[in-house]
Amino acid sequence: MHAVLKFFQEVKTEFGHISWPKKDALIQLTFVVISISVLISLILGGFDLLFTSSLNLLTQPTNQPQQIIVDPAVTIAPPASDTSTTTK
Repeated sequence: MHAVLKFFQEVKTEFGHISWPKKDALIQLTFVVISISVLISLILGGFDLLFTSSLNLLTQPTNQPQQIIVDPAVTIAPPASDTSTTTK
């Protein structure tokens, strides 16, 4: 228990040695951090959009007509008319 109390006393002493920034410097540095964060997010978002668009262009199917092979042995019957759903 004595070691824990000694630790917190040393922490309190060290906090007294910290030179905290003035209010004006704190506001200025906060603005710099936010500005850089927004700039980097816009750059990364642009790259993401560029890469996504590029991949979409590469994976789009070609506009060539597809050849459909029909087996002449298979016949398709027309749909049966359902008279049970009609109302009178």
